Amino acid sequence: MSTTARNRYRPGLGDLIRREWYMTRLDWGLRNLPTGEGRRILRDLRRDVTATASETGMREALAGLGDPGILAEGYTGGTDAAGPRYGTGAMAAGAAICIVVFLLMAYAIGTLDTLQYVGGGTRIVSLWWAEATLVSTTDEISLGITNLLPALGVLAAISAVVFLLFSRIWRLGRSR
Repeated sequence: MSTTARNRYRPGLGDLIRREWYMTRLDWGLRNLPTGEGRRILRDLRRDVTATASETGMREALAGLGDPGILAEGYTGGTDAAGPRYGTGAMAAGAAICIVVFLLMAYAIGTLDTLQYVGGGTRIVSLWWAEATLVSTTDEISLGITNLLPALGVLAAISAVVFLLFSRIWRLGRSR
């Protein structure tokens, strides 16, 4: 083992928590930067803080950087922070689709369970112009959907609205 590896500074748990809490707050301030650039800044700063902490201690190294919000403003000052956040909108739209589909599946499973509890039967349910036939008998448990296209249109509309809201599309005019 080389002397460099033996003498390498390893922060304790408290120092790691302090450093990562600072980096989390800084990351929040860097959210308007492109993802790769923000990650690069955090990686470089984490390395530099750890190197400085080996000489002065983690508290002093972080205190020397100042407030993470002010430091983030220094990094983002030259960028256009007013633009839309398409990635955030896409993630939120995907989550909205998953939530709606999950709720529809939970409703269908609950209806099938209820039908089974009352001795079996058939239930026809209409939602968003689509018709679902739920059957629960001793021989069969099934779900059939007809006229699915309008329901998919409603689901697409829900995801589009969520995308537009979470991507802050109204900022598009200000980003140019």
